[in-house]
Amino acid sequence: MTVVALPTAPPAPPIGRRLWNAVRLHVANPWPTLILPWFIFAAIFGLNLAIWQIISIAAGGTQNLDADAFDYNGGVTWVLFFLVAMAVQAMSLTFRFALGLGMTRRDYYVGTVAYLAGLAAMYAVGIAVLAQVERATDGWGLGGRFFAPWFLADLPAWQLWYLNAAVGLMLAMIGTVVATMWVRWKALGLYTFFGAFAVILVATGWSLTVSESWGSLGRYLTTHEPAAIVSWTLPVSLLCGLLGFAILRRATPRA
Repeated sequence: MTVVALPTAPPAPPIGRRLWNAVRLHVANPWPTLILPWFIFAAIFGLNLAIWQIISIAAGGTQNLDADAFDYNGGVTWVLFFLVAMAVQAMSLTFRFALGLGMTRRDYYVGTVAYLAGLAAMYAVGIAVLAQVERATDGWGLGGRFFAPWFLADLPAWQLWYLNAAVGLMLAMIGTVVATMWVRWKALGLYTFFGAFAVILVATGWSLTVSESWGSLGRYLTTHEPAAIVSWTLPVSLLCGLLGFAILRRATPRA
């Protein structure tokens, strides 16, 4: 009797390599997520700096302005909210290609989440570093607060990083839910998401109003450290991450 040895399947690559392969899909074209946001960031900051300079000249110098004239600015938040768009763009462009390469949905999704979390941490580092430069130069010589507006200017660098990283992570995870709903259900998924999001916002506001809890919420926000408040975004990030995977696991790479 002749025994024929059947070929055995090669062992699966280590989990780290599989996740890294998913990350490489997103960094293959670094322009939209790693380069372009910094150019937009620089443009927004430059416009604010120019406006501050114009106002200072018109007032006859910064000494003629209120000390907090340029303390309130929301321009720095754009990159955090842009993480939602990054998540949608990254997954909508690479999901079909990843499955075509034989990548599992789990490896692809975990690798993508790791990449988005890395982006949130990276942008938070950039904001924290630039905030320290802003503090050292007395608001770029104009008393301006762009990278750490309002009370954030008084926080240590690590807290500023944590606040931006946690909020950025939450927005990125919300973006993964939007992206997975788009990948699976296209426009119907987006309509469903934004409709549900609007209902949740209105229901939350209604609940706080009926229970007369706005005062309690205000007291909590003003009596607790910013880091403790922002930590409440972590469970939201986890929930959105799990929801995104639950949606993606049955998605098909259809056109």
